[in-house]
Amino acid sequence: MRLAAVWGCWLATRLIGLLIIVDRFPYPRREEILGDPAIYAEWARILASGAFPEGDVRWQYPPLAAPVMLLPHRLGGDYTTTFALVALAADLVIMWLLTRSRRDGSLGGAWFWTFGIVALGPMSYVRYDLIVTVAAVAALLFLHRARLFGVLAALGALLKAWPVLLLAALARTRRSLHSVAAFAVTCGTVLLVFALARGRAPWSFLDAQVGRGLECEALAATPFMLGRMDDRWGGTIVYQYGSMELVGPHVARVADVLPYLTVVALLAVALLAWRGSGRSWNTAWGCDVAFAAVLAAVATSRVLSPQYFLWLLGLGAVCLAHRRTRQRPAVLLILAATALSQFLYPINWPGLMAAETLETWTLAARNTLVLAATILSLTALAKGPASEPEAQGASPARTPAPAH
Repeated sequence: MRLAAVWGCWLATRLIGLLIIVDRFPYPRREEILGDPAIYAEWARILASGAFPEGDVRWQYPPLAAPVMLLPHRLGGDYTTTFALVALAADLVIMWLLTRSRRDGSLGGAWFWTFGIVALGPMSYVRYDLIVTVAAVAALLFLHRARLFGVLAALGALLKAWPVLLLAALARTRRSLHSVAAFAVTCGTVLLVFALARGRAPWSFLDAQVGRGLECEALAATPFMLGRMDDRWGGTIVYQYGSMELVGPHVARVADVLPYLTVVALLAVALLAWRGSGRSWNTAWGCDVAFAAVLAAVATSRVLSPQYFLWLLGLGAVCLAHRRTRQRPAVLLILAATALSQFLYPINWPGLMAAETLETWTLAARNTLVLAATILSLTALAKGPASEPEAQGASPARTPAPAH
């Protein structure tokens, strides 16, 4: 009965989301969210001709993104509608994996994912990131199968680089070497195929990534955005590299520091993971580490586009599929931050661009929630893996962790 309820809620909310995309259900500023699929359609036409859009600084994706962008083009029909249907299929796969792989009969992950997409809004179905999240969720749910985890994590990294951070979930055992080897072989094989077929073009996305500035929604942009309200800062917002970036005093300096801050944050996650990944390692702990690593990277990034919350919603759902997770408080804060993101984009985006008080302070509140979630996440890792008694009285998992 509980399974039927969560599936029924998923179906109802997804139907409404799809109706919004095809303009059959009212939604404020619907046109705002349709800009990206228009860009995807443009790239798909270039890819269909046998080339990569390497001259476009907005192309910031690894080579395996090409077949994903091409798929709606090959399927035919209106590109945006077809892309939304492909994204809906990805959403369905994630939901099926979460309900199939639940621990102790828990549907916490499935419920979280269902309402997480509602919190982010229909934009979820017209963003490429939902497809990437499928590979990441599948990888973590098969963390106990070393080689399969490595292959799935590699496919995710070849779609968009961030799933490489999932390797932090691995235990300190020889068995983890099988995952690393599978990851390396998969990446090497795919990259070699594209290199032989396309030459240098598939790697041009790296140049665009390096050149990005400080996006207006990033955590580090918050003081500048607050300063815009009374002209204390003196800078402005311009469209470049596919997002709205800050230009003005001190921005470049902050943007230059952030990559080093990301390295420091990820080293902190790695240290905490190393301390807790000995004999007491379990799959719940591995998922906790992966969530913390991605959250730390997002919090210290130059860019925090709303679709990045899809990554955190997917990994958070996997964490909540385990009763022994320590990341529950951080995951719930991310859900709240996600809802504020939809309030900002697309619903009140003009107000944020105009430095209106309500929208600017909402951004500050959203980013504060992300920062608090990051701190809570790292604090939870410092406690190490949860033992059975600490897991709120949970009974042993239906699928035990594999021997190492």
